[in-house]
Amino acid sequence: MRIRYVKTRDVKDPSYGTKGSAGIDFFVPNDLDSFTVYPGNSILIPSGIKVELPDETALIAFNKSGVCTKQFLQVGACVVDSDYRGEIHLHVFNYSNQIQHVNKGQKLVQFLLLPYHQATLIPLLDADFSTTERGEGGFGSTGL
Repeated sequence: MRIRYVKTRDVKDPSYGTKGSAGIDFFVPNDLDSFTVYPGNSILIPSGIKVELPDETALIAFNKSGVCTKQFLQVGACVVDSDYRGEIHLHVFNYSNQIQHVNKGQKLVQFLLLPYHQATLIPLLDADFSTTERGEGGFGSTGL
């Protein structure tokens, strides 16, 4: 499977860290200044990358373990749909109580390419909705 991409900034090519890596590493562009992320705040960083994804696939953002455990920066919402053609932005949240810095050229986020299926959505009346043994049991209902 192939992903075609365009670099819109001075940025390192997305890449797999090792032969067995599942995630594609994205880097902070070199033509941007460093970013400051204050405690409890998040930022959007342009990646400098646009992609053409195969149909029925999406890129889903995940944390880089080192960034998350050493810088306390966690990936925010980011799903790149197969029909999106704009520059991908990297959303990170500082969950620490200290100011964190994101530097140009830094490996920041990894994306997994995942297949998906679009379902046919069928509205029902509550009376027609099926029941299960679990029912509406939510958080913790199956045990801890």
